Amino acid sequence: MRLATFILDNIEPILKQWEDFARSLQPGRLMTVAALRDDAEEMLRFIAADIETVQSQAQQEQKSVGRGPQLADGDDSAAHDHGKARAVDHFTFSEMVSEYRALRAAVTHMWLDSAGVDSESVNQLVRFNEAVDQVLAESVVRFAATLENESDLFTASIGHDLRNPLNSIVSSSEMLAQSSLLPDAERAAAKRIASSALRMAGMLAELQDFSRSRLGGLLHLSLEHVSVAQICRDVIAEIAAMHLPCTLRFAESGDTGAVVDRKRIGQLISNLVGNAVQHGSPFGVISVSVQGDKEHVRVEVHNEGPKIDRARLEDIFEPLHRAASEPPRASGSLGLGLYIVRRVTVAHGGTVSVTSTEADGTTFVVVIPRTPKK
Repeated sequence: MRLATFILDNIEPILKQWEDFARSLQPGRLMTVAALRDDAEEMLRFIAADIETVQSQAQQEQKSVGRGPQLADGDDSAAHDHGKARAVDHFTFSEMVSEYRALRAAVTHMWLDSAGVDSESVNQLVRFNEAVDQVLAESVVRFAATLENESDLFTASIGHDLRNPLNSIVSSSEMLAQSSLLPDAERAAAKRIASSALRMAGMLAELQDFSRSRLGGLLHLSLEHVSVAQICRDVIAEIAAMHLPCTLRFAESGDTGAVVDRKRIGQLISNLVGNAVQHGSPFGVISVSVQGDKEHVRVEVHNEGPKIDRARLEDIFEPLHRAASEPPRASGSLGLGLYIVRRVTVAHGGTVSVTSTEADGTTFVVVIPRTPKK
């Protein structure tokens, strides 16, 4: 009997073994039969059909590494659904993978006990293992994606819940810092509390933007016609008030009016200047320039200092990436600033790029349309 036929003829006892093994795992002890079997029957029918499907050598090699054909139109396979369900039901990664190991062993032993072993039997067994590897790979992908999604939801929720108590700390400490009833030392301490809380609020804002983007959400934009040059001046004034040892310079040319989100563009510029302060030469010059033409507004932020390695440039806008030689951040940043710069730029239909050399320093260039693209 061919293996595919054997699987279909014995699908119930195979499913029973699948169910028994799943129930032996900690999360499965209180689950129903339907939940334990989940999408197993559909996967077995897929495996049986796949064994009998003619395939080329190239297709065989692709399947052996979990890159078999996918469903049309991006539909989820039974294996995708199974991986997601097991993550939701709190199976561990190893427990989910062990189900496939048990399935492979059960079908192999049952079939070899019922049929003589010859070269054709071995070939069919190879095809069976390839098909199992394919559904396993699909389940692993969806299992991991589900866990990441749940983690991002938790992070976003925590960030949201912390905003109100943090705002209370800021407002209360600022009130104490302005009180004439307190000695100078206590007012200075209150100012430090307010400053630290504001840095924490900035980190929470970064974290929420990051979580929102990971969850597939778009940045919400409140568009209005504003002067990008004025936004730059406001940001530079705020940073200059910190009395940093570096020198800040600003230049503008042309009409820099654009229909943008004032707050987001301010965040973008603040992140770029903050990055220059953090990574540029401590006593160097940071130059911010804005140029407007008929269709676009161009913002450049340049800093002196060591060049950024080519390998680092390739992922500089990715979240949480940092060169191995880079010291731990001490400026209240989570390493999401440049990632958010790219997100804000893309949300406005623009582009962002960076160049860095030993001779010329580092320059970030953001180009955004003056009016939103239709």
